[in-house]
Amino acid sequence: MTISSNSALVMHNRFKNMTRRLRFSPRRRQYCVLTSAAILLLVVVGVVGYLLTGMHYCFDVLVEWKVSKICNQYYTNEVTGYMCPELCAGDTISEFHCPPASHAAAHPFNAHRFLARKAQQFVVVKHAVPDASYEKLSWIDSHRQEEHYPTEQEYGGIVRRYIELRYGVQLPFDKLAGLLALKNKNNRILFHASMRNSWNLIQNNEYLLSRLYEEKEIFPQVLGTCGELFLTELLETVEFVDEGRYHFTNHIDLSKWRYHLKVAVLVLDYLDEMGQNRFQMCSVVLGGFGISDSRMKYHDLRYISTEAAIDRRLSDGRTCAVDADCSYYDCRTRCNATSHQCTAGLLNNNLQIVCEKIFRGTAEEPGILVTEKSSPRLLRILDRCARPASRSDVDAARPWGPSKTLKKQLYNELTSIYEQLASSLYS
Repeated sequence: MTISSNSALVMHNRFKNMTRRLRFSPRRRQYCVLTSAAILLLVVVGVVGYLLTGMHYCFDVLVEWKVSKICNQYYTNEVTGYMCPELCAGDTISEFHCPPASHAAAHPFNAHRFLARKAQQFVVVKHAVPDASYEKLSWIDSHRQEEHYPTEQEYGGIVRRYIELRYGVQLPFDKLAGLLALKNKNNRILFHASMRNSWNLIQNNEYLLSRLYEEKEIFPQVLGTCGELFLTELLETVEFVDEGRYHFTNHIDLSKWRYHLKVAVLVLDYLDEMGQNRFQMCSVVLGGFGISDSRMKYHDLRYISTEAAIDRRLSDGRTCAVDADCSYYDCRTRCNATSHQCTAGLLNNNLQIVCEKIFRGTAEEPGILVTEKSSPRLLRILDRCARPASRSDVDAARPWGPSKTLKKQLYNELTSIYEQLASSLYS
C-alpha cells in the first residue's frame, strides 16, 4: 500500500470518528436541538408579530444592499437615470439608512422608503418596486424568441393612455415629453433600459403624482432617478413629540397652542389646494404632513389619487356585507343593502377625514385642536366637522363629508383665536 493511500485511509477514519461523535454525543445533540428551536421560535415570533400588529422592520444593511444592486445594474447597462453617476459615486450621495424610529412611528410603513445625505441635506430615496399589478412594456416574439419594445412614439401613446385610464387626466403633449425624458436614443440596449425604467417609475403612484403636478408644489419634489430608485426632498415633518402626542388635554402653554392653531390653518389651506386639483387622501396621519419653503405638503402619496379614481375603486361591484367592506382606508362608502355589492362612490371627503383623525381625534388619542384651551365653540365645530348631520353642514357632493360653509366657519374660528392670542402676547 502506498503512502498516499495510507494518508487517505487515516483521513477517512478521522472523519468517520468525528461524524460519529457529533451524531451520537448527547451534549452535541442537545445543543443542536436547542439552537434549532431558538431559531424557529424567532421566526415564528416575527411572523406572528407581523400578522397581529402589522409591524415591519428596516435594516440599514438591506438599504445599502438595494443601492449596491441598482449601481451594479447601472455599471452593466441594465438601468439608466440622470442621478445614477451621483448615486453610485459614493461621495455626493451617501449615508443611506432607515428612517428614525420617530419617523417610522408617525408614518404608515413603507418598506421601499429610506433616507440618504445629498451634499449638505438629507433626502428621501424611494424604490418603485414592480408588483403584481405592474404591466410589462416588452413582449417576446414566440417564433424568434426575441424581446421587442415599442417605438418612442408608441411608448408616448401608451403612457398617455395609462394616465388617462388611471387618473382620468388627459396629459398635454409638452407635459408628456417632460415626463418621459428618455436617454441614449442612439444606443439600442441603453434606450430600451431607459424606456423600461421610465415605465416602472410611471406605474408608481408616488413618482407619477409628484412629476405630473410638480408645478403645483403640493407633493414632494422629485430630485432625480436611477433605475427604479427616485429621490425626493425631505419635508420638515409636522410633529408634537415635545409634549406627548396623546396628552393634548393636559396643560399647554400659549406658544404651543398657537403652533397647533397655525398647523391646523396650514392643513386647511393644503386641503383647499387638494380640492382645487380634485385629489382625495385615503390615509391621513399627523406625521404625514411636512413643510417645504413655508408650504404644507404631504409625505406619503401611496394612498392619494384623483377623486374619479377613488370613486371608481370604491364602486367596483365587489361583494360586501357591511359598509367597511367597501371602504379604502379612510375613504368611506356604502354597501348596497339589496344587492350586497359595492356600487356607491366616495361619500366622505378630505376635510371629514382630517377633522376626525387630526383635529378632533378620540378620547384615547385627542387631536391637535383638543386641549384645555379649546373653546366650547371650537369643540362644537370640530364635532360637526367630524360627523356632519344637519343639511347646512353636509357637503352636497359627498353626504358624509362637511360642507364648504362649515369649513369656512372652522377656518374663521381658528384664525380668530390665533389673532386674539397674538394681540394678547404683544399687548
